[in-house]
Amino acid sequence: MQEIQTLIDKAKAILNHNFTGEFTKPAPSLYPHQWNWDAGFIAIGYAHFDTQRALDELNILFKGQWRTGMLPQIVFRKEPNAKYFPGADFWQSNLSPNAPKDTATSGITMPPVHGFALHRIMELAENMEAIKPQIQNLYNKVYRLHEYLYNYRDPNQEGLPYIRHPWASGTDNSPTWDGIINRIDFDNLEISNYERQDLNSENVNFRPTKRDYDFYVHLLDIYKKHRYDDKAIEEECPFLVQDPLFIGILNQSNECLIKIGNYLKEDVSQLESWLKQTKKSMNEKLWDENRGVYNSYDLRNNEIIPTYTSSALMPIFGNISTKRQAAKIVETLKSERFSGTSENPARWCSTYDLTRSDLNPQKYWRGPIWINMNWLLYNGLKQYGYLVEAEQVKNDALHYLENYGFIEYFNPFKKQEGRVGYGTDNFSWSAALCIDFLNE
Repeated sequence: MQEIQTLIDKAKAILNHNFTGEFTKPAPSLYPHQWNWDAGFIAIGYAHFDTQRALDELNILFKGQWRTGMLPQIVFRKEPNAKYFPGADFWQSNLSPNAPKDTATSGITMPPVHGFALHRIMELAENMEAIKPQIQNLYNKVYRLHEYLYNYRDPNQEGLPYIRHPWASGTDNSPTWDGIINRIDFDNLEISNYERQDLNSENVNFRPTKRDYDFYVHLLDIYKKHRYDDKAIEEECPFLVQDPLFIGILNQSNECLIKIGNYLKEDVSQLESWLKQTKKSMNEKLWDENRGVYNSYDLRNNEIIPTYTSSALMPIFGNISTKRQAAKIVETLKSERFSGTSENPARWCSTYDLTRSDLNPQKYWRGPIWINMNWLLYNGLKQYGYLVEAEQVKNDALHYLENYGFIEYFNPFKKQEGRVGYGTDNFSWSAALCIDFLNE
């Protein structure tokens, strides 16, 4: 490996390059605004060398929080020459009386990473007393986000908040969503006209399909029709999914908020109740003993969505699994589905079952490795004492970053000729989480 400090310096340079003076873009051009879970991962990187900038990344993001507590997937910034679809004018978040008046945002949320990001900042801060007021302020805002998820997105009070858009999962075009999308009769559907900005000669083959985007825009049309009223959307939206990645991340943030709340001498009884209920329901409803993973659940059609994806492993990060379940997850990780075969071995951890005929290691969330997913899995494995496996997950991530740069995502197979990294380059969370990996 390159000298550790050299790699850390390169990662810092990318974060500094993507910093606008106000927030940090996920990448220089493809993602010109501030993204929700990107900001959380980016803050973790900054926490190692600039505590205030780490806090600022979250402070700026939460300026987009809605009155309900919902934290949007995108907070739009006035970036010169920024081209992105769907932009603020397409989302029309001002249709909602709950949206902030002075900040344009999208109308969906993303995996709630902010509780554990805030806790990581606290762990690394040199002077906790100096930043305690900011910690208190952010704790209150993250708590409100969790309160929103349990109050507005959990109709059966199971402790399993749903998402209502593939983008809200963070894994936009995952094969998990194919069955729901295939139910839609696009031929008899009126969809708003739109023009994508993410397609060019470089990445057109790696991005979600037109059919995917038609579905994404169809959902936005429903939200705007109902002026972003949660209850009205819930009654019509064809995409209401309990996602193990989203819920696993939520539960880890619950645990971290309890620790932060105890430090701040807050009443954490509600957090403890959410934590207990979420763990219980995840293991009773979404755990698949035969397959050794957690399933998603389609609330609209009342059915399990059984897929082998990296998201299906992630409740281990949320400290949801029992020791026996964690052992089954590790067994699944070591199987051909995620490790490949002796003839065609793979690094950990692909986002999709390597044995599937529709695997596409170059296609966004349909098979490649993403650094943030490796980071989540690494920390999950450590919690359960799988230190050897955790190191392998970390070292596989670092292998890509060292040899191919801070790219968006990577081909998992070890035997490769030609291109290995895909998507945009100078990707902020790849840089930020590299810093965290190397400072372990």
